[in-house]
Amino acid sequence: MINTIQPFIPAIDFLLCESFYLDFGFEKVYEDKNLKLFKRDQISLFIQNYYDKHIAENMVFQLYVDDIENIHQSLIKLKEKYKMIKVSDIVQAHYGQTMTLHVPSGVLFHITNPNQKL
Repeated sequence: MINTIQPFIPAIDFLLCESFYLDFGFEKVYEDKNLKLFKRDQISLFIQNYYDKHIAENMVFQLYVDDIENIHQSLIKLKEKYKMIKVSDIVQAHYGQTMTLHVPSGVLFHITNPNQKL
């Protein structure tokens, strides 16, 4: 049985990325000089003290949420502090409500509430 997957996300600025994930509601559960592990609800992810623009800008994660409007509002507020993040509007797709987020390192999160279908 496979239980989980934990991505290693490159950090363009290790401290800035740590701050972003903490402000986004993640809890830091492990850290050393090159890795930080964050957890929120049922997901966890590593940020690494390493950056490769090509890797970061070609990395995409699908994030399923129950309350996309709340997530969207919290990310809009975070744009005040993190000017580099990109947050799309919520759109209705055949598979549910969806939006995108580019985090500080340029990694794309495709955020979806599959329970809000047409």
